[in-house]
Amino acid sequence: MNRIQYIALLFFCGITLGYGQCYPDRHSTNWFDGWVSCEPSLNPNPAYGESHWIMYDLGRLYALTESKIWNANEPANLDHGIQEFSIDYSIDGEIWENLGQFTLEQGNGLSTYEGTDGPDFGEVFAKYVLITPTSNYGGDCYAFSELKINIGDESAIIDEEDGFSVLVYPNPFISDLNLKVVTSFEGESIAYQLYDILGRQILSESVEQATLINNIDLSKSELSSGLYILNVQHNGKDKTFKLIKR
Repeated sequence: MNRIQYIALLFFCGITLGYGQCYPDRHSTNWFDGWVSCEPSLNPNPAYGESHWIMYDLGRLYALTESKIWNANEPANLDHGIQEFSIDYSIDGEIWENLGQFTLEQGNGLSTYEGTDGPDFGEVFAKYVLITPTSNYGGDCYAFSELKINIGDESAIIDEEDGFSVLVYPNPFISDLNLKVVTSFEGESIAYQLYDILGRQILSESVEQATLINNIDLSKSELSSGLYILNVQHNGKDKTFKLIKR
């Protein structure tokens, strides 16, 4: 059965499917602990047509990093385990980027099975992850037990409603002040203004061509101690922050 899997993120453990565990990294030999597909169906990525697949909906955009995969581990059905497979990722579930073609070792059918290291996503931003196996170890069905994906810098999580997130740090600040804007709208400008408590504008600048992660130094102006207001505009929306200078 091909399916879309909705996953909760566990920041100390990564992204898990089925009955995953953080420690130890062992997987059971239960046939029901995992994903099984015996009939191909239309793949969410049109490039694959009718195929065996599973798509994960992560719920929001995350910066994805290292992964680990456990193959099918039920002793009588080890041949159903996937062998060669493609991984694709997407921000919107419509436009897909290919991470690559990979090979997964066959499970050993033991309760001590600890899976294998999967590919490193390299901190790509994605809400959807798609696995499409193209071969297995000879069985009639395609199966694997579990996938875990770690996430990168939690401050780089994108607010899905606005399509971008803003972090201003440290706050309160003494001298150094930094603005970090993480966006899914690359190429669009980011404008920001800094005001004092009386509403007087102290700083007004913009980044004309935004990238995925924009680190901006706001320490250019010599500021006296007090309360300041920072306003950031991007993609037709704005976010406002109260800052304290010590």
